[in-house]
Amino acid sequence: MLIKILFTIGVILTVILVFRIKSGRVNPPPADSAGTQGSLSVKAVTIMIIVLLMAISSAIFVFQYRSDNRIVNIRVISADGASTVYQARQKSIKGRQFETLDERLITLGESDRIEMEGQ
Repeated sequence: MLIKILFTIGVILTVILVFRIKSGRVNPPPADSAGTQGSLSVKAVTIMIIVLLMAISSAIFVFQYRSDNRIVNIRVISADGASTVYQARQKSIKGRQFETLDERLITLGESDRIEMEGQ
């Protein structure tokens, strides 16, 4: 997740740098030019792109965080038919091993069957 945020910041800084370099090379347009009155400036477009990228990055972060921290009910059914129900966060489930909300590490055997149900 940190890589996504750093990548977005890198893209933003690159866009800012490119527009600053371009704006330094281009001769300023004449003050009485009629074509520039209705168009958006480069600075305004850059700011809109940066705000859009930050909003998208924030939304992705929030949705990923909510998905990872969702509480899941896990029913473990052993080979002899006994079942036990645990609760764990989605991010703590790794294959046949998970950590419950009360910080117990559960490792499932080959003959154990699991059923997961999200809340």
